[in-house]
Amino acid sequence: MEHVEVAVIGGGQSGLAAAHALVRAGLKPLVLEASHQAAGSWPHYYDSLTLFSPARFSALPGVPFGGDPDRYPRRDEVVAYLTPTPTACRPTSAPGSA
Repeated sequence: MEHVEVAVIGGGQSGLAAAHALVRAGLKPLVLEASHQAAGSWPHYYDSLTLFSPARFSALPGVPFGGDPDRYPRRDEVVAYLTPTPTACRPTSAPGSA
């Protein structure tokens, strides 16, 4: 069995942001995501879901949302943004392992 320094449960926005912070701290996190892709639960939410904060405040570290930073991205925009995982936040991952 391989030694894992730290595991992050979930490959959604929060999990990817946490993994990014761990990488910046010099660790090698393993992200455990139940689905086959990053994006967490976003693909399963209702179609008309919109973020409650503007894109500028909802982006992952170092990877801004494209387009108007003052808009409120909809579900499909968030899924497209998180999938595939932006390179700047890409830790080691194990899809389907959660």
